[in-house]
Amino acid sequence: MVAGEGGGHIPNEHDLAKDEHLDPINVKIAELREALESVTAEQKYLKARDARHQNVGWMTYLLFLLLTNESTHKRVIGYSWRVHFLAIASALQVVYIRRLFKEVMAYNRV
Repeated sequence: MVAGEGGGHIPNEHDLAKDEHLDPINVKIAELREALESVTAEQKYLKARDARHQNVGWMTYLLFLLLTNESTHKRVIGYSWRVHFLAIASALQVVYIRRLFKEVMAYNRV
């Protein structure tokens, strides 16, 4: 038996992959590598963030809650003032329009 015929597999120039066949594969490998690096960086960021939040002391946590509560309280008070102002303005408009209609009705009776 001659080498290259039949049983053994000895690569020749027809069996070797050509560069034009490998280019799309290399491009895809590079894209996958970039995506993997991006995912790894995101994972490191999330782990560091989680550790930072877990290591926060209870005093810092209470201060954070207090500041958040103050901010929310200020927003609620501001919203309440605006709602009350609109309610009073609406009531005054109703009173004004009723008085205007009373004057018009009195004028038409004469």
